[in-house]
Amino acid sequence: MMTINNVEGQALKVPDAPAAVECRSLSFKVKHKVILNDISFIIPQGSITGLLGPNGAGKSSLLRIITGLTPAEAGSVSINGQPAGIARLGELSMLPDRSSLPGWLTVREWLGFAAGIYPDWEEARAQELLASLSVSADALISTLSRGEEARLQLLTCLSRRAPLIILDEPFTGVDMISREVIAATVVGEMADGTRTFLIATHDIREMELLFDRLILIGGGAIQGIEDVEQLRRSGQSVESRYREVFA
Repeated sequence: MMTINNVEGQALKVPDAPAAVECRSLSFKVKHKVILNDISFIIPQGSITGLLGPNGAGKSSLLRIITGLTPAEAGSVSINGQPAGIARLGELSMLPDRSSLPGWLTVREWLGFAAGIYPDWEEARAQELLASLSVSADALISTLSRGEEARLQLLTCLSRRAPLIILDEPFTGVDMISREVIAATVVGEMADGTRTFLIATHDIREMELLFDRLILIGGGAIQGIEDVEQLRRSGQSVESRYREVFA
């Protein structure tokens, strides 16, 4: 077990096992606007980490850099101890913000298409999730509600064997029941400890009790890194810490 300090100088324990994600001094600009500035953190394998911050904080840009979809201006990212990039895409599965699935396909047709493009697709798992997430296989995707489409997107992510799951604002525009189903499904996926979740959100209520760690980001910079257990021992909740940093 090694120890690192958060931005307030508090000691955080980090497992000696290879990190699922490690970012070192990441910076990113669009034209002359700084989007991310000197971002560094470690996400332990087998954890659920919340990437929390208000809209426009830089969360989506950071996730695109971690997945290798966008190059950083400076700094480095590693996935399971290896440099991030195209070669690591098979090790992660991402639910992007504001993604749209092909509406002219039925759910069943989409799953057949996904099985053909993802080498690590697990059809048996897809069928289990189809039932547990209450998505109709015969429905046209264009007729799904926002909540049903969000559940289908999550199903697509979790039907792969990828050990790192990245969810970008999974609750945006989603009804209460779908939020509860999504949160419960994430809990179920963590049961064997082989997967790591990085969940970016500014809506923390459904996930507050699930997070192991928090990365608080605002204005393109790290505003805090917290071990949730230590946070609770100090008498704070995830929500109260969020309000303290961003209110």
